[in-house]
Amino acid sequence: MASPCAEDNESANTIRATKGSKTIFQDYLNEKELKFPEKSEELAVILPKFYSEVRKKDGSKYTKNSLCALRFGLNRHFKALLHIDIIKDKAFDRANKAYEAECVNLKSIGLDKPGHKPPISDADIKRLYECGLFDTDSPNTLQNKVFFEIMLYFCRRGRQNLRQLKKDDFVIKINPQGQKYVVKTGDTTKLDDGEEGGMMIAGGGPLCPVYSFEKYLSHLNPVNKFLFQRPRENCPSDGIVWYDNNVVGENTLGKKMRVLSVQANLSVEYTNHSIRATTITILNRYGYLAKHIMSVSGHKNESSITKYCNRTGQKTKTKMADCLMNIIEHTKKCPEPVDNKSAANTFPSQVEFSTNLNPRILLAVVSS
Repeated sequence: MASPCAEDNESANTIRATKGSKTIFQDYLNEKELKFPEKSEELAVILPKFYSEVRKKDGSKYTKNSLCALRFGLNRHFKALLHIDIIKDKAFDRANKAYEAECVNLKSIGLDKPGHKPPISDADIKRLYECGLFDTDSPNTLQNKVFFEIMLYFCRRGRQNLRQLKKDDFVIKINPQGQKYVVKTGDTTKLDDGEEGGMMIAGGGPLCPVYSFEKYLSHLNPVNKFLFQRPRENCPSDGIVWYDNNVVGENTLGKKMRVLSVQANLSVEYTNHSIRATTITILNRYGYLAKHIMSVSGHKNESSITKYCNRTGQKTKTKMADCLMNIIEHTKKCPEPVDNKSAANTFPSQVEFSTNLNPRILLAVVSS
């Protein structure tokens, strides 16, 4: 049974999606100089052309999944407004055929699958840690670092439940080797498609994610139970409380990685989901088995993570190009191939795997 909080979130998301569909439809009507339909007959005439002609603001077509979501949103809207069902009612047979034809067209041009966000390159990760945006001596930059590392180590989705995260959703423990580590607990650990199983483990040094997390917790506003609180302006670094009794907005958190990309002048404007892709890509690069990666990412089957693991990195492509050039020149020996098997020799799959992204992997990327 879904919790009241989950139901509220679902309701809010549904309302937002319905409103978005209505806005897109209204923009289309305005562009075509058409009045908003007040009867099913009027709507049945407009929808066939709408499905084939609707475009994003940049003029490109929507993907098949986006068009489907748009149609469902409009159906909810017109059910509430006119008590009609644009999917099941007989009056909309022609519109439904036009929708199906457009879906076939979108599939033929490769828009039947969602676009997957690219992982963050090693160079851009290094840039993030070196440019000052992850310093731990100010409220904003400390929060940047903690946000990024929570997304990375726990392999979280783009904006899912970020605003609802609370301080007590995480706990700091000590393992038998005496290392501190952070794991997620509480009622938000279980998601629709599995459980989050990542952890942050102390690696020592200024880049240590556990040190940053502990420091962040120590400066949060004690009155506020949420994890991401609004940083105080002009807050002295020697102050105890660095954050206001306000939660950071959902949109601000949802666009966090985009903003960091611009501020750090990264090579690509990444999204929050790119951090999740980075986690899976790094673990795959170092030879961890799919089932182990899934224990961190929460995916239910291996096919779900192949879209992340089938990418060929820039370093490998460079070595491939060098190999071809060397054959032509007959002057050099081809570089050794890079693949998961060679990586697995360095990180044997037989080793007992604890569900964490080892900070040494990240530190190696940052300090290289």
